[in-house]
Amino acid sequence: MRKFVAAVAAGAALLSTGGTAVATPGTGQQVTGQRVTQQRAETTTCRSADLDVRFGRVSGTAGTTYREVVLTNRGPVACVLRGFPGVSYVDAAGNQVGAAAVRVGERGPLLTLPHGAAATSDVGFAAVDNFDPADCLKTPVWGIRVYPPDETAPLHLPLVDAYGCAGDVGEFGAHLTVASVRS
Repeated sequence: MRKFVAAVAAGAALLSTGGTAVATPGTGQQVTGQRVTQQRAETTTCRSADLDVRFGRVSGTAGTTYREVVLTNRGPVACVLRGFPGVSYVDAAGNQVGAAAVRVGERGPLLTLPHGAAATSDVGFAAVDNFDPADCLKTPVWGIRVYPPDETAPLHLPLVDAYGCAGDVGEFGAHLTVASVRS
């Protein structure tokens, strides 16, 4: 019955426009005569519950270590990510230590992650000894808390022998930076 109704609707659209109706594969568009309409995408934002988080490659420059934070879709369907993860240091009790990571660069494009695919964000960890000790208030940290873009449930990654600045060092830079997710 549904196929019959869909066929009747397609035929009515064809007759009312005086043209042809064609679905354009992979574009999410339907062309009817000379009109093009955008169909609503069925893919939703990746949720923390469907993501695994881990560290990727590590690199460094003078005074800053950069670690890739890799978000992998382990959910059963594709999902999308765009923008900056929220990143902050946390202590062993899960309390935030110091300011959250400062966003650097432009917001990247929308990334579609099929099951098993990953997106990466570069997080910069400044050497806290580079800051004035009175401003930094060097504090041991357990690891980092990561909020995927547009998500409110955090993920966590442990660090070994790490320190953050519990004080305000914003005038002198940031103890953490984060870039937009990329493929």
